[in-house]
Amino acid sequence: MTALEESIYKEIQHKLKTAPKEILQQVLGYVDGILERKTDSNFDDLKMLVNEDYAVYKSGKSNLISIDEAEKDIDNFISENEN
Repeated sequence: MTALEESIYKEIQHKLKTAPKEILQQVLGYVDGILERKTDSNFDDLKMLVNEDYAVYKSGKSNLISIDEAEKDIDNFISENEN
């Protein structure tokens, strides 16, 4: 592995370290798709899917929640039910 490849690998690993299971499954699907691509049209389809999923995520309409949001909800629930 070259220094550049190792740097990229570490960056990806760092970004995914705290990702929820659903995100990791999507990323694995993308990686599998890229590694198995047989034609440019398959790659273009995959690229479009990634862009669409990212747009949905950024719009806030994704079914996935962030870890921060989940922790905040848990903290609020505990605070409300402490008494």
